[in-house]
Amino acid sequence: MRRQTLSDPFSARRKVVQALWAATKNDLTEHDLLQAAVDLDSLSVVLSSAAAASAYAALAGLVRILDQLLAWRRAVLAAQPEADRFLRSARERYRLWSDEYRKNPAVAGLVAAAASIPTLDSVTGVPSIARAVALVPLPLAIFQAEFRPPSSGSSQSTVRRDTSVELTVAFLKFQFDGRPAIELQHLSPGEVHDLEIEVRVSRWPAEQEVLVLTPVSVEPKSTYDFPSFRFERPSGEEPYTFHQHGRAVVHLPQGIHARPFEFKYTAEFMPKQDEQPVAVVGHRTLLIDGTDVAKFQVCGYAGLDRRLFEIRDLLRRRGGVPQNETADTLLLLGALCNLAGRAVQDAEFQGAWGEAAFQERVRADLRRNVLIGSELDEHAHAAGGITDLSLRGIPIELKAERCLVSSVDDCEKYFAQTASYAVAKGKRTSVLCILDSSVKTSAPVPPECMLDVRVHKGTSVAICILVIQGNLAKPSSLSR
Repeated sequence: MRRQTLSDPFSARRKVVQALWAATKNDLTEHDLLQAAVDLDSLSVVLSSAAAASAYAALAGLVRILDQLLAWRRAVLAAQPEADRFLRSARERYRLWSDEYRKNPAVAGLVAAAASIPTLDSVTGVPSIARAVALVPLPLAIFQAEFRPPSSGSSQSTVRRDTSVELTVAFLKFQFDGRPAIELQHLSPGEVHDLEIEVRVSRWPAEQEVLVLTPVSVEPKSTYDFPSFRFERPSGEEPYTFHQHGRAVVHLPQGIHARPFEFKYTAEFMPKQDEQPVAVVGHRTLLIDGTDVAKFQVCGYAGLDRRLFEIRDLLRRRGGVPQNETADTLLLLGALCNLAGRAVQDAEFQGAWGEAAFQERVRADLRRNVLIGSELDEHAHAAGGITDLSLRGIPIELKAERCLVSSVDDCEKYFAQTASYAVAKGKRTSVLCILDSSVKTSAPVPPECMLDVRVHKGTSVAICILVIQGNLAKPSSLSR
């Protein structure tokens, strides 16, 4: 038995309980429940008890459902549009979760705690569900090798296995094109990709010959082709670890603002036997982004477009943020990044600039964008102050610096002001754009290196920071 027998499960469980308990106190702070669910998945694959593995895997799935319910609650209380999409997602996830776990005795407490989710119609019921789930006791999580008696020729030393003992199929690893799968995996549409899977089986029932792993998804079958995997009965001692390769294809590209595909692998022994339960645990859910990166052309500069693609993924992973808010932010960033690219390519900001002149220039550029135009507001009041510019409530704070700005972290002194405007407007996203008009004595850095996102502590506001490089040195002067 390992030294971490108690500490490993306690840490992962504690994070979940603390987050759920905060929800019962009407705390609207966003907790990283999705990461907590991943930690529970990782824990479930190493437990020697099938009942404990099932319970921790079920809790991980229920935590993901509660993350959607809490996002629904925050969106409703903030009067955000389309808040009910989180409730619909939670109900559909619950239906799949219930189909998988409702007949499992080890998960009976969690099933009872979550029973009111299908009939939930008010955000006032979310804290009671979170409380009920937090209070459910789970089986003791033990990391222990299976005891094997010494071999002997006598029949008395042979231990008969109880055929009712639950099997555990643990998904240990997915790899795409030779690299470990990440939380949000990008696959280029219309291309064939290698998919490698690694699974562990606690034991192999005597009556079954084949283990089949099958992908399931709510996506239309015509949009993807993911492989099923078959494993023949192995030889040797249990537990058994299997590796297999297949080919995966996403047939159709997704829209830039579309949510990723979601796939889940199920496990089944053949021929089927109703009396033989199988617990499936681990990282068996794949989130696949099928956006065609070649068509992701937002600002016209390849490096900045690639960085905008990464920022898009960062922004839409947040719970409780309306999809149109992320879309509006990308629209703003695309126009501003085009200006940042031109500033380096054509040296458009020569000499020293003040904030008023910079704001006038940015306003004119944004108004020329046909998707922004009259929607751009100037000098709107918020939080007792006045925002420079805003688009549909998303604040744009503009600054002009005459000292060198070497990275986005040099702009930290402006984060609190920018976040305050977003909070006052009921937004979770804001834009900070800074013109660096200091005298340059070296070549400019690639514009994409001056674009990043920071989350302001205490407000959970994502601040998109862009530094535009001005007052550039003439290239010929740098060789003297």
